[in-house]
Amino acid sequence: MHIYMRAILPLLICLLAVTGCNHFEFSPNQAFDRISLENINATNLQRLGKGENDNTVRFILTGDTQKSRDETVAFVKAVNARNDIDFVVLDGDISEFGVLKEMNWISRSLTKLKVPYVAVIGNHDETARGREVFLKMFGELNYTFVYGGIKFVCHDSNSREYNFNGKVPDISWLRNELKPENGVTGYIAISHVPANSVDFDGDLLNEYTSTFAQTTGFLASLHAHAHNYQLFYPGKSGIPYIITSAVQNNEFLLVQIINNKLTFERVYF
Repeated sequence: MHIYMRAILPLLICLLAVTGCNHFEFSPNQAFDRISLENINATNLQRLGKGENDNTVRFILTGDTQKSRDETVAFVKAVNARNDIDFVVLDGDISEFGVLKEMNWISRSLTKLKVPYVAVIGNHDETARGREVFLKMFGELNYTFVYGGIKFVCHDSNSREYNFNGKVPDISWLRNELKPENGVTGYIAISHVPANSVDFDGDLLNEYTSTFAQTTGFLASLHAHAHNYQLFYPGKSGIPYIITSAVQNNEFLLVQIINNKLTFERVYF
């Protein structure tokens, strides 16, 4: 009996360790587990609504939460201390290695936000099985929503992750989504990799910027990726392309739209 007990004791300890936890990751390449959130973007957009009676659209743009869990917690506290925000956009690079555990950490931290948030996929989120994790946890890579009469066109611009195959960003999809639409007075594009990056497909640059320039009511193109604030104006359209600083720099962009006029400010926390 004693010999038998000594033989099964390690097995019993292992079983207790597994059943005593609410989460057991069998592989770093997992795409989903029991504590993973699902369809975050769709759920939060339903919660946000259309903002039909909101004549002042005010939202926060942040990004690059990779390796910045503590700063993300501080970011949440800073946003929750305000009472003038409609929603938050997490503009990519949620993770560093496209690993489920990283995205779980960040998504769980952001559940503490008092306002809804949506996420856009970043280039680091497309490594390993990150694209699959993002699709399950957040939703489609290209999607749109309308709030306060402004159409937000969120899309994948991580060209390098597709070996610059000429299909990312999807220009045809963008053109279709930027057509005039009843109830829409202005348009904002949001993607992770900006048009001035070496990670953006240079063969698509002119089509990309001209598509925005030719859209009536196009207000701005918003990005992350560079980890530091930047503002630039491609071509002669006068359209601002704005890059938000990384969360690790304790900074975000506060964007405001009133009467189809966009203003923004850098906010430190």
